[in-house]
Amino acid sequence: MGASSGAATIGNSRVVRFSTADYAPHERVEALHEIFGRNLQKVHVEPLAGESFHTAVTLRRMQGLSLYTASRSAAIYRRSRELIEHDDVVFIAGFNSSYEVQHLGRTLNMGPGEAVVLTGAEPALFGGPAQESVDLLSVPVRLLSPLVGELEAAYGRSITANNPALRLLVGYIGILGELDAVTAHDVERQMVTHIHDLMALAIGAMRDAAEIAKSRGARAARLRAIKQDIATRLDQPGLSVATIAAHHRVKPRWVQRLFESDGTTFTEYVLAQRLVRAHRLLTDPLQANQKVSTIALDIGFGDLSYFNRAFRRRYGVTPSESRAAARQAT
Repeated sequence: MGASSGAATIGNSRVVRFSTADYAPHERVEALHEIFGRNLQKVHVEPLAGESFHTAVTLRRMQGLSLYTASRSAAIYRRSRELIEHDDVVFIAGFNSSYEVQHLGRTLNMGPGEAVVLTGAEPALFGGPAQESVDLLSVPVRLLSPLVGELEAAYGRSITANNPALRLLVGYIGILGELDAVTAHDVERQMVTHIHDLMALAIGAMRDAAEIAKSRGARAARLRAIKQDIATRLDQPGLSVATIAAHHRVKPRWVQRLFESDGTTFTEYVLAQRLVRAHRLLTDPLQANQKVSTIALDIGFGDLSYFNRAFRRRYGVTPSESRAAARQAT
């Protein structure tokens, strides 16, 4: 056969990637069965598109969490009893089209944005049309059962797409996948705890556990989502806490409190991010022909004098001096 799945270590986790694109068309189905089905996910796979079937899967194994993120053609996945290896809580989310799940005698017809909770200790069938990005999380029961009342009653049940914790969880998973090795090493364990919190809230956390999860996992996920939103809007001179709050459907004071709990303020954070971006652009040889004033305006500074003062206060030199030093070093 052609190429095999790729593996790497990022932070404390082991990351394995599998893609049918690494194989010749006539090898893809066999690779899917042997590498993905038997080794990575322990399922029987029934592609509904023959040799034209395609999938790309990233598996991240961490302490207390295994996370699969996949895009794929139409297929059916069956976990028979002989393939069962654990009794983990299995949580599948991120559907962008219809999806069928059969588990514990129930048949669920899932819609876009919904999620489902399974037990790894029992057989299951899940599949349907092509999916752009599906997340499958596997967590040991001992880590989730203290947070969720009557966890067994949740197996084979769906979670609606408008569940706030589910929406936060899907966004948070996306952030985890973007971490580089250094960042992952520092925050991975904390992020796994936050994912446990969000899963518990989405399923139905017990009262005391829910309060902890809201103040820990949900708060952290919301803050990271807001920071990501800010990163995409830095070029907007009128970026304000009210704008961000409205986009995330929360009160401006709540956003301010999130940043205060992080040891800063909304205004300070936005300024710091703009200055970091300015420094990166000023020291980038590819931006050498861009005027300092153009860079300042492009990253949201409406007042050039204020930009110069803020830059010097942070970096100890003016923007022009920073660019000159970078040129000299090059």
